[in-house]
Amino acid sequence: MIEIRADEHDQPITADGPHNHERTRAVAAGIDTAFRLLNYATMSPTGLAYPSDVYSVLGELSSAIHKLPQALQQMDEFITNQVGSGQAREHPKYGPYDGDANAAARALASVTREASVAASQLGRLLGEAQSTVRGLEAALG
Repeated sequence: MIEIRADEHDQPITADGPHNHERTRAVAAGIDTAFRLLNYATMSPTGLAYPSDVYSVLGELSSAIHKLPQALQQMDEFITNQVGSGQAREHPKYGPYDGDANAAARALASVTREASVAASQLGRLLGEAQSTVRGLEAALG
């Protein structure tokens, strides 16, 4: 079980909330940490014991990656709404679009659509990878 907290005094974050910007950022940092932990775990000589471990990990990764397009779309919609309502602007001196917040929002929409397609493809490929090992088992004896 992994618990994610916005700070040491916060309750563990759950899907039911409550949600706020600090907790959302903590969830993203938790995803990064979880991937780092997975990298160390799969590198360890004892991190994987059976082919079924690989099967399970690939299935969990596929499931997780298939959820990414929804988050990307929701962040894109947030920025589009913030810019459209005048609640967000781009700083003209250090923004990449010379102060054109609408251009930044359009670029984000384009990139998140592309990332969503890539995530969907990655999720599918991880599902295929899981299928390739479903018949493998430990050779005992």
